[in-house]
Amino acid sequence: MHVASKFTCAVAAIMMAAAASGTAQAGDKVLRIGVLTDLSSFASTAMGQGSVVATQLAVKDFGGQVLGKPIEVISADMQSKPDLAATLAQRWYDVDGVDVIVDVPASAGALTIQRMASEKHKMFLATVAATSELSGKACTPTSIHWGIDAVGTAGSMVAAMKQENAKNWFLIMPDYAIGKAMAAAAETAVARSGGKIVRTIFFPPNSTDYAEYLLQAQNSGADVIGAGGIGKDLVTLIKEAVEFHILPSSKQRLAAFLMNLSDVNAVGLKTLQGVWLVQDFYWDTNDQTRTYAKKFFAIQQKMPNFTQSANYSGVTAYLTAVKAVGTEDPTKVVAWLKSHTLDHFGEPTIVRADGRALFDVGLYQVKSPAESKYPWDYLKLVRTIPADQVFTPLSQSTCPLVHKG
Repeated sequence: MHVASKFTCAVAAIMMAAAASGTAQAGDKVLRIGVLTDLSSFASTAMGQGSVVATQLAVKDFGGQVLGKPIEVISADMQSKPDLAATLAQRWYDVDGVDVIVDVPASAGALTIQRMASEKHKMFLATVAATSELSGKACTPTSIHWGIDAVGTAGSMVAAMKQENAKNWFLIMPDYAIGKAMAAAAETAVARSGGKIVRTIFFPPNSTDYAEYLLQAQNSGADVIGAGGIGKDLVTLIKEAVEFHILPSSKQRLAAFLMNLSDVNAVGLKTLQGVWLVQDFYWDTNDQTRTYAKKFFAIQQKMPNFTQSANYSGVTAYLTAVKAVGTEDPTKVVAWLKSHTLDHFGEPTIVRADGRALFDVGLYQVKSPAESKYPWDYLKLVRTIPADQVFTPLSQSTCPLVHKG
Protein backbone atom coordinates (compact mmCIF):
# COMPACT_ATOMS: atom_id res chain seq x y z
CA MET A 1 0.00 0.00 0.00
CA HIS A 2 1.28 3.45 -0.90
CA VAL A 3 2.01 6.00 1.84
CA ALA A 4 -0.79 8.24 0.59
CA SER A 5 -3.25 5.36 0.76
CA LYS A 6 -2.15 4.51 4.28
CA PHE A 7 -2.67 8.14 5.31
CA THR A 8 -6.13 8.21 3.70
CA CYS A 9 -7.13 5.05 5.55
CA ALA A 10 -5.82 6.47 8.81
CA VAL A 11 -7.80 9.67 8.34
CA ALA A 12 -10.96 7.70 7.58
CA ALA A 13 -10.55 5.48 10.64
CA ILE A 14 -9.85 8.40 12.96
CA MET A 15 -12.74 10.43 11.57
CA MET A 16 -15.12 7.53 12.20
CA ALA A 17 -13.79 7.24 15.74
CA ALA A 18 -14.16 10.98 16.26
CA ALA A 19 -17.73 10.91 15.01
CA ALA A 20 -18.53 7.96 17.26
CA SER A 21 -17.05 9.74 20.28
CA GLY A 22 -19.92 12.24 20.32
CA THR A 23 -23.24 10.88 21.57
CA ALA A 24 -25.25 13.67 19.98
CA GLN A 25 -25.45 14.89 16.38
CA ALA A 26 -25.25 18.37 14.92
CA GLY A 27 -28.33 20.43 15.62
CA ASP A 28 -29.01 18.92 19.06
CA LYS A 29 -29.50 21.25 21.99
CA VAL A 30 -25.93 20.86 23.23
CA LEU A 31 -22.79 22.96 23.38
CA ARG A 32 -19.99 20.81 22.03
CA ILE A 33 -16.28 21.28 22.78
CA GLY A 34 -13.77 19.40 20.65
CA VAL A 35 -10.35 18.60 22.12
CA LEU A 36 -8.13 18.04 19.10
CA THR A 37 -4.90 16.73 20.57
CA ASP A 38 -2.04 14.26 20.17
CA LEU A 39 -3.06 10.99 21.82
CA SER A 40 -0.45 8.68 20.33
CA SER A 41 2.54 10.51 18.84
CA PHE A 42 5.53 12.43 20.24
CA ALA A 43 3.47 15.17 21.95
CA SER A 44 1.06 12.76 23.66
CA THR A 45 2.87 12.83 27.01
CA ALA A 46 2.77 16.63 27.14
CA MET A 47 -0.88 16.95 26.08
CA GLY A 48 -2.75 13.75 25.19
CA GLN A 49 -5.43 12.35 27.44
CA GLY A 50 -4.48 14.88 30.08
CA SER A 51 -5.73 17.66 27.80
CA VAL A 52 -9.06 15.87 27.51
CA VAL A 53 -9.29 15.38 31.28
CA ALA A 54 -8.45 19.04 31.97
CA THR A 55 -11.24 20.12 29.60
CA GLN A 56 -13.71 17.72 31.19
CA LEU A 57 -12.82 19.05 34.63
CA ALA A 58 -13.43 22.63 33.46
CA VAL A 59 -16.87 21.63 32.21
CA LYS A 60 -17.68 19.74 35.41
CA ASP A 61 -16.52 22.58 37.65
CA PHE A 62 -18.59 25.02 35.58
CA GLY A 63 -21.71 22.94 36.28
CA GLY A 64 -21.93 20.78 33.17
CA GLN A 65 -24.34 23.05 31.32
CA VAL A 66 -24.73 26.59 30.00
CA LEU A 67 -27.74 28.49 28.63
CA GLY A 68 -29.87 25.48 29.53
CA LYS A 69 -27.78 23.20 27.32
CA PRO A 70 -25.60 20.29 28.43
CA ILE A 71 -21.92 20.73 27.59
CA GLU A 72 -20.36 17.81 25.75
CA VAL A 73 -16.62 17.18 25.34
CA ILE A 74 -15.42 15.06 22.43
CA SER A 75 -11.85 14.30 21.43
CA ALA A 76 -9.76 12.97 18.56
CA ASP A 77 -6.15 12.03 17.90
CA MET A 78 -4.53 14.36 15.37
CA GLN A 79 -1.12 12.70 15.97
CA SER A 80 0.65 16.09 15.74
CA LYS A 81 -0.04 16.03 11.98
CA PRO A 82 -1.29 19.40 10.66
CA ASP A 83 -3.14 17.94 7.67
CA LEU A 84 -4.93 15.40 9.83
CA ALA A 85 -5.83 18.11 12.36
CA ALA A 86 -7.40 20.23 9.60
CA THR A 87 -9.36 17.28 8.22
CA LEU A 88 -10.77 16.38 11.61
CA ALA A 89 -11.59 20.01 12.40
CA GLN A 90 -13.54 20.39 9.17
CA ARG A 91 -15.59 17.29 10.01
CA TRP A 92 -16.24 18.59 13.52
CA TYR A 93 -17.34 22.03 12.39
CA ASP A 94 -19.39 20.93 9.36
CA VAL A 95 -20.92 17.64 10.46
CA ASP A 96 -20.62 17.09 14.20
CA GLY A 97 -21.76 20.50 15.38
CA VAL A 98 -18.64 21.36 17.40
CA ASP A 99 -18.87 24.93 18.69
CA VAL A 100 -15.27 25.39 19.81
CA ILE A 101 -12.04 23.49 19.18
CA VAL A 102 -9.23 23.60 21.75
CA ASP A 103 -5.67 22.30 22.14
CA VAL A 104 -4.08 21.45 18.72
CA PRO A 105 -0.35 20.83 19.44
CA ALA A 106 0.78 21.63 15.88
CA SER A 107 1.11 25.28 14.93
CA ALA A 108 0.62 24.73 11.20
CA GLY A 109 -2.62 22.86 11.91
CA ALA A 110 -3.74 25.51 14.38
CA LEU A 111 -3.27 28.28 11.81
CA THR A 112 -5.39 26.38 9.29
CA ILE A 113 -8.10 25.66 11.86
CA GLN A 114 -8.16 29.26 13.04
CA ARG A 115 -8.76 30.46 9.48
CA MET A 116 -11.35 27.71 8.95
CA ALA A 117 -13.20 28.65 12.14
CA SER A 118 -13.45 32.26 11.03
CA GLU A 119 -14.81 31.29 7.62
CA LYS A 120 -17.40 28.97 9.19
CA HIS A 121 -18.29 31.38 12.02
CA LYS A 122 -17.02 28.97 14.65
CA MET A 123 -14.78 29.43 17.70
CA PHE A 124 -11.14 28.40 18.00
CA LEU A 125 -9.38 28.56 21.36
CA ALA A 126 -5.63 28.07 20.83
CA THR A 127 -4.51 26.68 24.18
CA VAL A 128 -1.41 24.75 23.08
CA ALA A 129 -0.19 25.88 19.64
CA ALA A 130 2.61 28.36 20.22
CA THR A 131 3.14 30.27 16.99
CA SER A 132 2.72 34.00 17.64
CA GLU A 133 1.08 34.33 14.19
CA LEU A 134 -2.18 33.22 15.84
CA SER A 135 -2.43 36.67 17.42
CA GLY A 136 -0.39 38.28 14.67
CA LYS A 137 -1.12 38.40 10.96
CA ALA A 138 -3.40 35.33 11.21
CA CYS A 139 -5.66 36.73 13.97
CA THR A 140 -9.44 36.51 13.52
CA PRO A 141 -12.55 37.86 15.29
CA THR A 142 -13.55 34.32 16.36
CA SER A 143 -10.35 33.14 18.03
CA ILE A 144 -8.33 33.62 21.20
CA HIS A 145 -4.68 32.67 21.74
CA TRP A 146 -4.83 31.52 25.34
CA GLY A 147 -1.62 29.48 25.69
CA ILE A 148 1.88 30.95 25.92
CA ASP A 149 3.46 31.57 22.52
CA ALA A 150 6.93 31.18 21.04
CA VAL A 151 7.84 34.84 21.54
CA GLY A 152 6.90 34.71 25.21
CA THR A 153 8.71 31.46 25.88
CA ALA A 154 11.91 32.34 24.02
CA GLY A 155 12.07 35.93 25.24
CA SER A 156 11.58 34.94 28.86
CA MET A 157 14.15 32.18 28.66
CA VAL A 158 16.82 34.26 26.95
CA ALA A 159 16.38 37.14 29.39
CA ALA A 160 16.70 34.71 32.29
CA MET A 161 19.89 33.17 30.94
CA LYS A 162 21.40 36.63 30.53
CA GLN A 163 20.85 37.10 34.26
CA GLU A 164 22.97 33.96 34.69
CA ASN A 165 25.78 35.45 32.55
CA ALA A 166 24.92 33.14 29.66
CA LYS A 167 24.60 34.88 26.30
CA ASN A 168 25.70 32.53 23.51
CA TRP A 169 23.30 29.82 22.35
CA PHE A 170 23.34 26.57 20.39
CA LEU A 171 19.78 25.72 19.33
CA ILE A 172 18.50 22.19 18.68
CA MET A 173 14.97 22.64 17.37
CA PRO A 174 12.23 20.43 15.87
CA ASP A 175 11.78 20.76 12.11
CA TYR A 176 8.17 21.90 12.06
CA ALA A 177 6.26 25.16 12.52
CA ILE A 178 6.73 25.67 16.26
CA GLY A 179 10.42 24.79 16.06
CA LYS A 180 10.96 27.36 13.32
CA ALA A 181 8.93 29.97 15.22
CA MET A 182 10.79 29.28 18.46
CA ALA A 183 14.17 29.52 16.73
CA ALA A 184 13.23 32.83 15.11
CA ALA A 185 11.96 34.24 18.42
CA ALA A 186 15.12 33.08 20.20
CA GLU A 187 17.36 34.66 17.57
CA THR A 188 15.60 38.00 18.02
CA ALA A 189 15.77 37.78 21.82
CA VAL A 190 19.44 36.73 21.84
CA ALA A 191 20.39 39.60 19.52
CA ARG A 192 18.50 42.03 21.75
CA SER A 193 20.37 40.70 24.81
CA GLY A 194 23.77 41.26 23.19
CA GLY A 195 24.51 37.57 22.69
CA LYS A 196 24.74 35.40 19.60
CA ILE A 197 23.40 32.17 18.15
CA VAL A 198 26.40 29.93 17.53
CA ARG A 199 24.35 27.55 15.42
CA THR A 200 20.80 26.29 14.92
CA ILE A 201 20.07 22.68 13.98
CA PHE A 202 16.61 21.34 13.10
CA PHE A 203 15.71 17.69 13.66
CA PRO A 204 12.74 15.66 12.33
CA PRO A 205 9.91 14.73 14.73
CA ASN A 206 10.02 11.29 16.35
CA SER A 207 13.82 11.26 16.19
CA THR A 208 15.60 8.58 18.23
CA ASP A 209 19.25 9.67 17.92
CA TYR A 210 20.50 13.13 18.86
CA ALA A 211 24.17 12.20 19.33
CA GLU A 212 25.47 14.17 16.34
CA TYR A 213 23.61 17.34 17.36
CA LEU A 214 24.61 17.09 21.01
CA LEU A 215 28.30 16.55 20.25
CA GLN A 216 28.31 19.61 18.01
CA ALA A 217 26.62 21.62 20.73
CA GLN A 218 29.06 20.36 23.36
CA ASN A 219 32.03 21.38 21.27
CA SER A 220 30.59 24.71 20.13
CA GLY A 221 31.60 26.77 23.14
CA ALA A 222 28.04 28.02 23.57
CA ASP A 223 26.95 29.00 27.08
CA VAL A 224 23.49 27.50 26.64
CA ILE A 225 22.07 24.61 24.67
CA GLY A 226 18.50 25.49 23.82
CA ALA A 227 16.36 22.39 23.28
CA GLY A 228 13.03 22.94 21.57
CA GLY A 229 11.65 19.41 21.40
CA ILE A 230 8.27 18.34 22.77
CA GLY A 231 7.31 15.28 24.80
CA LYS A 232 9.08 12.09 23.78
CA ASP A 233 11.50 13.95 21.51
CA LEU A 234 12.66 16.17 24.36
CA VAL A 235 12.94 13.29 26.83
CA THR A 236 15.08 11.29 24.41
CA LEU A 237 17.35 14.28 23.74
CA ILE A 238 17.89 14.95 27.44
CA LYS A 239 18.64 11.31 28.25
CA GLU A 240 21.31 11.34 25.54
CA ALA A 241 22.67 14.63 26.89
CA VAL A 242 23.36 12.79 30.14
CA GLU A 243 25.17 10.02 28.28
CA PHE A 244 27.51 12.62 26.76
CA HIS A 245 28.00 14.28 30.18
CA ILE A 246 26.35 17.49 29.03
CA LEU A 247 24.11 17.03 32.05
CA PRO A 248 24.96 17.67 34.75
CA SER A 249 27.64 20.21 33.82
CA SER A 250 28.95 23.48 35.16
CA LYS A 251 30.27 24.51 31.74
CA GLN A 252 27.05 24.57 29.73
CA ARG A 253 23.45 25.13 30.74
CA LEU A 254 20.52 23.35 29.15
CA ALA A 255 17.36 25.38 28.61
CA ALA A 256 14.30 23.39 27.58
CA PHE A 257 11.97 25.76 25.78
CA LEU A 258 8.95 23.44 25.79
CA MET A 259 9.58 21.18 28.77
CA ASN A 260 6.57 20.01 30.74
CA LEU A 261 6.09 18.60 34.21
CA SER A 262 5.46 15.17 32.70
CA ASP A 263 8.94 15.30 31.13
CA VAL A 264 10.49 15.96 34.54
CA ASN A 265 8.55 13.07 35.99
CA ALA A 266 9.65 10.75 33.19
CA VAL A 267 13.34 11.57 33.35
CA GLY A 268 13.76 12.27 37.07
CA LEU A 269 15.33 14.98 39.21
CA LYS A 270 18.75 13.37 39.37
CA THR A 271 19.15 13.82 35.64
CA LEU A 272 17.29 17.09 35.14
CA GLN A 273 18.32 19.08 38.21
CA GLY A 274 19.24 22.64 37.26
CA VAL A 275 17.56 22.60 33.83
CA TRP A 276 15.82 25.90 33.06
CA LEU A 277 12.22 26.07 31.89
CA VAL A 278 9.40 28.58 31.55
CA GLN A 279 5.85 27.81 32.67
CA ASP A 280 2.61 29.77 32.92
CA PHE A 281 1.16 27.18 35.32
CA TYR A 282 2.64 25.04 38.08
CA TRP A 283 0.41 22.84 40.17
CA ASP A 284 1.92 23.85 43.54
CA THR A 285 1.56 27.63 43.14
CA ASN A 286 -1.53 28.44 45.22
CA ASP A 287 -4.68 26.92 46.70
CA GLN A 288 -6.54 27.18 43.39
CA THR A 289 -3.87 25.34 41.41
CA ARG A 290 -3.57 22.68 44.10
CA THR A 291 -7.33 22.08 44.25
CA TYR A 292 -7.53 21.64 40.48
CA ALA A 293 -4.40 19.46 40.43
CA LYS A 294 -5.83 17.17 43.11
CA LYS A 295 -8.90 16.53 40.95
CA PHE A 296 -6.72 15.93 37.90
CA PHE A 297 -4.45 13.55 39.81
CA ALA A 298 -7.42 11.50 41.02
CA ILE A 299 -8.18 10.69 37.38
CA GLN A 300 -4.74 10.59 35.73
CA GLN A 301 -2.50 9.60 38.65
CA LYS A 302 -0.26 12.44 37.49
CA MET A 303 -0.09 16.14 38.15
CA PRO A 304 -1.17 18.34 35.22
CA ASN A 305 1.17 20.06 32.77
CA PHE A 306 0.95 23.74 31.92
CA THR A 307 -0.16 22.79 28.40
CA GLN A 308 -3.02 20.60 29.64
CA SER A 309 -4.02 23.18 32.21
CA ALA A 310 -4.38 25.90 29.59
CA ASN A 311 -7.41 23.92 28.44
CA TYR A 312 -8.91 24.15 31.93
CA SER A 313 -8.51 27.90 32.38
CA GLY A 314 -9.24 28.69 28.72
CA VAL A 315 -12.41 26.62 28.55
CA THR A 316 -13.56 28.10 31.87
CA ALA A 317 -13.13 31.60 30.45
CA TYR A 318 -14.95 30.60 27.25
CA LEU A 319 -17.94 29.15 29.13
CA THR A 320 -18.07 32.20 31.38
CA ALA A 321 -18.31 34.38 28.27
CA VAL A 322 -21.02 32.21 26.68
CA LYS A 323 -23.10 32.49 29.84
CA ALA A 324 -22.56 36.25 30.06
CA VAL A 325 -23.54 37.07 26.45
CA GLY A 326 -26.36 34.49 26.33
CA THR A 327 -25.16 32.85 23.12
CA GLU A 328 -22.32 30.71 21.75
CA ASP A 329 -21.96 33.09 18.78
CA PRO A 330 -18.14 33.23 18.52
CA THR A 331 -17.89 36.88 17.53
CA LYS A 332 -19.90 37.98 20.56
CA VAL A 333 -18.05 35.57 22.86
CA VAL A 334 -14.64 36.83 21.72
CA ALA A 335 -15.75 40.46 22.02
CA TRP A 336 -16.83 39.82 25.62
CA LEU A 337 -13.55 38.09 26.45
CA LYS A 338 -11.64 41.09 25.11
CA SER A 339 -13.56 43.52 27.31
CA HIS A 340 -13.46 41.77 30.68
CA THR A 341 -10.88 40.71 33.24
CA LEU A 342 -10.61 36.92 33.35
CA ASP A 343 -9.06 34.37 35.69
CA HIS A 344 -6.02 32.22 35.01
CA PHE A 345 -5.67 30.09 38.15
CA GLY A 346 -5.99 33.01 40.50
CA GLU A 347 -4.18 35.51 38.30
CA PRO A 348 -6.16 38.34 36.69
CA THR A 349 -5.91 38.00 32.91
CA ILE A 350 -6.99 40.18 30.00
CA VAL A 351 -7.28 39.52 26.28
CA ARG A 352 -5.96 42.20 23.92
CA ALA A 353 -7.51 43.39 20.68
CA ASP A 354 -5.31 40.93 18.77
CA GLY A 355 -6.70 37.97 20.74
CA ARG A 356 -3.56 37.51 22.84
CA ALA A 357 -4.31 36.54 26.46
CA LEU A 358 -1.88 38.23 28.85
CA PHE A 359 -0.55 36.66 32.03
CA ASP A 360 2.66 36.57 34.02
CA VAL A 361 5.12 33.74 33.37
CA GLY A 362 7.36 31.94 35.81
CA LEU A 363 11.00 31.10 35.26
CA TYR A 364 11.69 27.78 37.00
CA GLN A 365 14.57 25.43 37.60
CA VAL A 366 14.23 21.72 38.16
CA LYS A 367 14.98 20.91 41.79
CA SER A 368 17.67 18.53 42.95
CA PRO A 369 16.54 15.33 44.69
CA ALA A 370 17.61 16.86 48.03
CA GLU A 371 15.44 19.95 47.45
CA SER A 372 12.30 17.95 46.68
CA LYS A 373 10.28 17.42 49.87
CA TYR A 374 7.17 15.53 48.67
CA PRO A 375 5.79 13.77 45.56
CA TRP A 376 5.73 15.97 42.44
CA ASP A 377 7.70 18.72 44.21
CA TYR A 378 9.83 19.19 41.11
CA LEU A 379 10.20 22.88 40.31
CA LYS A 380 11.41 25.99 42.09
CA LEU A 381 10.34 29.44 41.02
CA VAL A 382 13.36 31.63 40.27
CA ARG A 383 11.47 34.77 39.30
CA THR A 384 8.15 35.96 37.93
CA ILE A 385 8.22 37.72 34.57
CA PRO A 386 5.42 40.31 34.14
CA ALA A 387 3.13 39.85 31.15
CA ASP A 388 4.20 43.15 29.56
CA GLN A 389 7.75 41.77 29.36
CA VAL A 390 6.69 38.41 27.96
CA PHE A 391 4.62 38.92 24.83
CA THR A 392 4.99 40.98 21.65
CA PRO A 393 3.86 44.55 22.44
CA LEU A 394 0.51 45.48 20.93
CA SER A 395 2.21 48.42 19.23
CA GLN A 396 4.23 45.90 17.20
CA SER A 397 1.29 43.66 16.39
CA THR A 398 0.66 42.62 12.79
CA CYS A 399 -2.94 41.65 13.57
CA PRO A 400 -5.35 43.40 11.16
CA LEU A 401 -7.94 43.75 13.96
CA VAL A 402 -5.63 46.05 15.90
CA HIS A 403 -5.36 48.57 13.10
CA LYS A 404 -8.88 48.16 11.75
CA GLY A 405 -10.63 51.48 11.34
